[in-house]
Order: sequence, then C-alpha cells, then structure tokens
Amino acid sequence: MTPQPSNLVPSRTILWVCRLLCATALVISGYLAWTAFTATEVYGCGGGESAFDCGHVLTSRFSKIFSIPVSVPAVAMYASLLGGLFFLRSGVPESLLKASWGLLTVGAFSAGLAAMWFGGIQLSEWKFCAYCLTAHACGLTLAAILLWKHPLGWGRTLQLSGISVLGVAGLMTGQMMADPPVTYTVERYDDADVPSASTHLTSFGAPQEFSPTDDIEAPMEFAPPTEFAPPIEFSPPTEFAPPADTIPAESEDPVVTETSPPIHEDASSGQPKSRSTETAIPTRAPDASSSEDNTTSSLSNPSDTMTVTTATKMVKRKTVRLPVAAGAGALLLAPRSNKVAIASRLLAMFVGQNATAAEATQSSTDDSAAEATVRRAARPVVAAVPERLVTVAGDRFSLNTRHWPLLGDPDAKYIFVEMFDYTCPHCRNTHHAIEGAKKRYGNDLAIIALPVPLERACNDAASGAGHPGACEMAKLAIAVWRCDRTKFSEFHNWMFQGHRSTAQARTKAQELVGKQQLDTELALPHAGNYVSKHVELYKRVGKGAVPKLMFPKSTMTGSVGSAETLVTTIKQELGQ
Repeated sequence: MTPQPSNLVPSRTILWVCRLLCATALVISGYLAWTAFTATEVYGCGGGESAFDCGHVLTSRFSKIFSIPVSVPAVAMYASLLGGLFFLRSGVPESLLKASWGLLTVGAFSAGLAAMWFGGIQLSEWKFCAYCLTAHACGLTLAAILLWKHPLGWGRTLQLSGISVLGVAGLMTGQMMADPPVTYTVERYDDADVPSASTHLTSFGAPQEFSPTDDIEAPMEFAPPTEFAPPIEFSPPTEFAPPADTIPAESEDPVVTETSPPIHEDASSGQPKSRSTETAIPTRAPDASSSEDNTTSSLSNPSDTMTVTTATKMVKRKTVRLPVAAGAGALLLAPRSNKVAIASRLLAMFVGQNATAAEATQSSTDDSAAEATVRRAARPVVAAVPERLVTVAGDRFSLNTRHWPLLGDPDAKYIFVEMFDYTCPHCRNTHHAIEGAKKRYGNDLAIIALPVPLERACNDAASGAGHPGACEMAKLAIAVWRCDRTKFSEFHNWMFQGHRSTAQARTKAQELVGKQQLDTELALPHAGNYVSKHVELYKRVGKGAVPKLMFPKSTMTGSVGSAETLVTTIKQELGQ
C-alpha cells in the first residue's frame, strides 16, 4: 500500500467534526425544505415582537431562487460534502483524495459565503431564523477548517474558492433581479361548493342563535355578538340613522325631554290639564338662532322609554330612542365632562326637579287632533340604515359592513374581508399592497378588517410558539373602533408602519380616543367578544395562516407584496 501524504488524510477529530457539521446542516436544510413545500409552520419560532421569526425569514423574497426554496440546493450541497468526507481515509488513491478535498473546498467556501449573505439580510431586517443561523454556523465553521488546513496548498485553495465566489455571486444576482416569489396561495370555491337554495345553512348570528334555517336562498349573515353590538354613529336624515336600540358612541349636549305625561287635574281650577304637557331640561341657555328649532319626540309611556335628542349649533338633529334601563349605560359610556350633567337630567326627569310645566286648555277634539298632527310633523325623520352585506368563502357567510371594523365607506363599490394579526410581518407586507390598491380605487374600495390574533391566549387554533401580545393589540384596535370609528383607520395604519409593542399600541390608542374612554371600553367585554367572533369565523373558513383576503368566490392566504396583484384580483373576484 502506498503511503498517502499526511496533509491529505485528516485526523479522526477533524474528520468527525466535519461530518457532524455537514450532517447537522443537512438535517436542518431538509426540514426547512419540507416545511416550504408543505406550507407547514416551522416549529418553535415565535413572531410579533420577537426578533426570532422563522416565518418572516422563510417567506421573504430572499428565501427562494427562481421560485425554488434556497434550502433545496443547500440539501444537495451538504449531501455532496458528506459523500466527499467518506473518501478522506487511509488507503484511498491520492487522486481521489485530492478530488474529495476539491469538492470540500468549493462546498465549504460556498456555504460560508452564503451564510454571510443570508445572515446579513436577517441582520438588516432584525428578523432571524434559529434554524437558518444554525445551518449557517455549520457552513462558516467548515470554511474556517478548510482555510486552516488548506490541504491542497494556498494556490489551489484560492482557485477553488474563486469558483465558490462566482456561484454565490450568481445566487445574489438572481435573487436581486428576479421578480419577488409568489408567497400566497389562492383557494377557489367552485359553484358546486356553494350551498343550493334548499340546503340548510347554519346561522352565524349572536350566541345561542346557531340553528339551521329552512329554505335558505341567501348566505347567512355572520353577525357580531348581539348583546355587544357596536354603536352606530348618528347622521343627518339625508344619510342614515342608527337602529332604535343603539346607544350613541358620542353624545353632544344631550337634552332629555319627557313628553305626553298622563292627564291629571289642575288643583287650582279643577280643570284637566292638557295631554301635551312637556318637561325639558336644556344643557345650556338656548341662543336665538336655535331656540325655534328645538324639537322633541313624543312617547306614549315615559315610564318605559325616554328620548335623547342631540342639538347642535347647526340645527342638525340626531335622535335615538333608548329603553329607560339604558340610561345607566349611557351615563357609564359618557365622557367625564358630561356625566354630572346627564345624571342631573335623569334625576330631574324621574323626580321632577327643575321642571317647568307648560299648561294648555283642551278646547275640542279637533284642536287636540290638530295639535297631535303638528307634533308628529315636528319630529325628526330618521331614515332606515341601508344594509350592505359582503359574502365570503363561496358565499357561505355574509358580513354587514356596519357591524364590523371597517376601513373606508360602508357603501363603497368594492369591499372584501381581511383577516390579519398586528404582529405578523406577512400581514404588514399585505397591508402595504392594500394601501396601494386604496390609492388606486380611492373611496370606491373598503375593507372589513378583522384582527385574528395568532396567540393561543385568545385563539386556540393558533399553532407554533404563538405571537405574544397579539391578543391585547387586537382588543385595543376593536376598542378604538368602538370608541370612535373615525380613528380606527389611523390606528390600524399606524400599527402596520413598524414593529409595535403592546405598550406603544396602548399609548397610541389613548392618544386617539382618550385614556378614560379607552379604559372604560376595555373594562367591558365588548372587545374580547369581537375578537372571539373573529376567531370563530377564522376557524370556519379553514384556519391556517394569515393574512387572509376573502372574496365571495376565493380566498388569498399569505403575503401579498404587490398592489398590482391585489388590484388584478379585485377586478377578477368582484366582477369589475
């Protein structure tokens, strides 16, 4: 047997270290390739505020080369290196030893340079993948061993390293020049998947309303919790008015008016008093411009119902009828500056303090009828709220645009539903695409925005390590929407402008709607119940990854990085 040069046969220690490094990198690369092809979430990686977020790293534009996950060529490379290490032993011809060392040199330097490239990308975004970093560490260590030993001499080693540099440079150029890879999937619902008119569909109303309905032709509405329905803002009669049992989100200068009390006898004259006795407690001294326009709404039974009329200097009336029991709720939700005034008015209403009686003489039945006609004509006309339903998941579910968090006009021409998590980087990318589409369509586009936290504290369907803080951020968003719908869009956009902590989100919410009002809303179960309903719908449409952009006949799941892609989808799916 011809003795081999000592520098071509490594020691057992070096040999086994190299084998262990290659085997570790091979297993990790194989696992990452499997998760990429099966769209499986990588185990043990967090998200949200955590810097270690494998989901972000493994779905970025640098995670693939020509639509192939970079972990696939890594598997081939480390498998080849393990094969080359098999021949590094005594008794092997020198030519085969040199060929093996040549393969190891090219592969190790390629692994080391790739580790520097991908590690730099992760560092620039401050998002890391523990699996990737481990594999990169193996590659860097192999490259260091080759530099240390350089068994083929410095000249040959530098020549082979040049091949590695060219290969990695080609990888970098391909990733920079190629179009961003498709990072979302589209699930389509064929006509066969849509229930027929005679199919029984499960009602998605409030709790205790999950029951099949006979002969359903339209998709069933997925409604918010009835007992926690959001307050709908008041509008002039030319627009729309709230439902009859809605508590106003904001109340400006309320006037509590009691009308049509029971007929009773005047103690001084013995004559019955008019049936139209009124008691009004204004919040301020009326000015000349509005005193003639202060109208009241009459009720047949003041002990059962009261009327709250909001009077402004512009003489625009916003009226809502409330059960008397809701007076305490209105008092609870009112700003601190209004609580004393509202409490005093309610007390005056029921006890009769500070009330002035307007007496009138009842002359004839015709006069009373004429007076009643005038009073009815003086009542503000409240238009019915038009219903706008948006269907999703093959028209199986519908959502009323006025019952859910909305970005845009509830009567916009194009409306779809988005499920997202404020801690999800893919949702942040998709948000940028949505903003681009909104610039394209303007007020014609609106989005029903449903935060679905991927945190097991409020979503038992969440997998992996979860997204810490996601539940609280979602509740804060719902609370902002319920307190002031005009501020929801600003809060939502701000949340996606960067990595936000729960403390930062709460501070921003307090800045938008006020600390006291926000704390009052969060103390109630409303926000939590809305999040639960969002999670419920998330489960019913298949769970899995977010974001989900849901249209009547399809659902896009995953990061949508291009506004043009979304615009094209809107045209195709909404038929415009």
